Amino acid sequence: MTTTIDNLRVDHQVTILRDFTDAAGVSLCAGESAIVRRLSFDQIRLEIHIELESNAGKAVQKIALLFSATAQSGPRNGHMREYFELGNYAPVPGTEPVRRAVETQRINVPPPVVATVQESNSDWWRAAHNTDGPDRLEALENAMLKATPVVGVCGSIAEMYAQRMRAFRSAGNETRAIAAFKLAIDWMTTNASQATSGGEGTALSRERKLFHAALVREFGYDPTRENDPLFINNPAKDNSR
Repeated sequence: MTTTIDNLRVDHQVTILRDFTDAAGVSLCAGESAIVRRLSFDQIRLEIHIELESNAGKAVQKIALLFSATAQSGPRNGHMREYFELGNYAPVPGTEPVRRAVETQRINVPPPVVATVQESNSDWWRAAHNTDGPDRLEALENAMLKATPVVGVCGSIAEMYAQRMRAFRSAGNETRAIAAFKLAIDWMTTNASQATSGGEGTALSRERKLFHAALVREFGYDPTRENDPLFINNPAKDNSR
């Protein structure tokens, strides 16, 4: 399913921190950089799939990585930040929304999201893109917390609400998109609060700031600070609460 995996986020730059070889024999070296374009988790095979986009050569190169969720070493759930350093938001060229002046600020409506077969068959994907039902999906939250009781699952719940925000934006329902936006930020804040060390706390807090800033750029403005025009019109500002 489309989700977050530890510190990794779709459409964000990453730098390799340590050499590794994935389950399919693909090797990357420390210092290499790329952009995460897709993340998914195969619940049947217990496999993590990551698609990177590299501009190291003359042409754009797609790198497909495969990791076992049950691996005891190397990149895996709970240890991705040991191998990948998360960088800045890097959307696909031409998809970045144009910011408007505050007096004409309106919600940005994204293009339709095309799901893979695996995504469209998952409860997570269907719930995130279903515009019916309550704003908060408590039953699914509890199911995700129970199924994956590790640091990072709250980030996955935050991404679920980010996807839900996009679904409401596509439907033109700004009120419910705002509710989903705020739930996404709340869950990412909860994710940051679960750090078990000072270093992890710093890393998770940075992830929260990047996540918030990316959602603001995507949404077109920050609904958590609607009454602050100076903040709205300065995308370089720290968007964390």
